[in-house]
Amino acid sequence: MYEKPVKVLLVDSDENDYILISNLLSESQMGTFEVQWVGTYVEGLEKTSENQHDVYMLDDRLGDRTGLELLRSALEKGCTEPIILLTGQGDRQVDIEAMNAGAADYLIKSKLEPQLLERSVRYAIERKRVEKALRLSQDRYALAVGGGQVGVWDWNIQTNKLYISPNLKAMLSYADIEIGNNWDDWNKLIHPDDIEQVMKSLETHLAGLIGQYEVEYRRLHKDRTWRWFLSRGIALRDAEGKPYRMAGSETDITERKQLEAYLRQALAREKELSELKSRFVTMVSHEFRTPLATILSSADLMDFYVESGNYHKLSQHISQVQKATEYMTQMLEDVLTIGQAEAGKLKLKPTQLNLSQFCLEIVRDLDNSGQNNIEDLDDLVGDKKNRIRLVDYLEQKETKIKAFMDAKMLKQVLNNLLSNALKYSSKEVYFELSCEDEMAEFKVRDYGIGITPEDQVKILEPFHRGENVENIPGTGLGLAIVKKCVDLHGGLIFVKSELGMGTTFTVKLPLHQPEYQYNNDIT
Repeated sequence: MYEKPVKVLLVDSDENDYILISNLLSESQMGTFEVQWVGTYVEGLEKTSENQHDVYMLDDRLGDRTGLELLRSALEKGCTEPIILLTGQGDRQVDIEAMNAGAADYLIKSKLEPQLLERSVRYAIERKRVEKALRLSQDRYALAVGGGQVGVWDWNIQTNKLYISPNLKAMLSYADIEIGNNWDDWNKLIHPDDIEQVMKSLETHLAGLIGQYEVEYRRLHKDRTWRWFLSRGIALRDAEGKPYRMAGSETDITERKQLEAYLRQALAREKELSELKSRFVTMVSHEFRTPLATILSSADLMDFYVESGNYHKLSQHISQVQKATEYMTQMLEDVLTIGQAEAGKLKLKPTQLNLSQFCLEIVRDLDNSGQNNIEDLDDLVGDKKNRIRLVDYLEQKETKIKAFMDAKMLKQVLNNLLSNALKYSSKEVYFELSCEDEMAEFKVRDYGIGITPEDQVKILEPFHRGENVENIPGTGLGLAIVKKCVDLHGGLIFVKSELGMGTTFTVKLPLHQPEYQYNNDIT
């Protein structure tokens, strides 16, 4: 029910239409209508520009002019109230043109009924009221955020016309004319991975399933970087609940997203450090206990063997103390190496290397250390002195391969991989050396206990050890050091393993480190 009479102005050259409209509206149960009438195009243009009525009705035939022309002229001259276009016969093309021009409704006079006419007037007034409030809100919003990273858009769903504020385009460093006010130009800037989510959120809101459209997505900046935006909007709906217009805002949230990513990384890093500390304490308490027990028990027995003159036993216990001390020293060096790498203090010092000779010496050193000895000679065929089979494909090349790498780090990489292979396998270990595409490839393959798929994901992390290693001693630092050394060389490391079948580690290192000045001495 209207609280006060609704003022209606009819612009129609036929007085009978005025009588018809007045009679139809007088039957309304929703309120009182005051209908006024002018019969010419000129009078209609003058009255509509005064905005003294709640709604205007224009006949499509006004002498040698049309109601559609008057509609466009009235809007150009500042008419802010709703305009309904009347026609004697239905014309789909005129209907579309009228709606595109800004008409609130399009009615056929021969089909007019009191309820239909009253409802059309009522919804035209209500729609215009909402649109005015929305426009005022947008103007205030735009004024409030004029210098900020916020822009507005307005979409006429019936005509599919889209308005994008110049401020919103400027947020992407585009001039107003560089991006058209259409969906094709606007949607091209949405990240391919986000477009489906954006459209789904929009469709869900238009279907009336959610009260507000809201989505975060990325849009392409003019400098070819991706900027994050928060898009919010609300659709206006007619009496049947169908959306006819939608407006909203876009807020640049790139800095917020970057901060969130930084915080996530910081939290992940903090969690990782906490886990590292926990694993470090576990490793120290476990791995130091055995050598310390060896040292303490040997120290007690050494006094006894000195007094008894059993120098053979004394020598054995001195050797055990030395080995335990060396083991603990190596553990501390590994911990320090990891610490230096984490702090970015582990520096690459490349020199020219003869890789074939270098790898051969690594194998010989392991031979002399006793790690490479065979426990069951009957299990092996061929050379029974050691378990490592070095296959050097570089020796087969006619051209000598020059490699520039950090000798100390490379030795750590190969020693750790080969020592692990020997430790976790009682059979032969294959060590292959090759080169392809300016990358040296070191492949270590064993036929030991293997690594579980779950452990393969974390096996290169500090202090992580496989669940199936049981009582085999180890710190969980060796492969972490390998990974750090490989990364510093700009290389790659891969692991392929199957439980009970063995493990293959492949390390690929570039032959050259172009940012370094090299020492030409071959190590």
